[in-house]
Amino acid sequence: MKAKFATSCTSCGDKIQPGKEILKDKDENWVHKHCIDDSDGLP
Repeated sequence: MKAKFATSCTSCGDKIQPGKEILKDKDENWVHKHCIDDSDGLP
């Protein structure tokens, strides 16, 4: 899904700009798509 509004990623703390790809994490918070992808292989 693409962000409609500017917000902050709860995973990395960086800004999420409108139009960037985002997903919800396990806690239902919006994060960058790459932040979810980066944590897939972690225990």
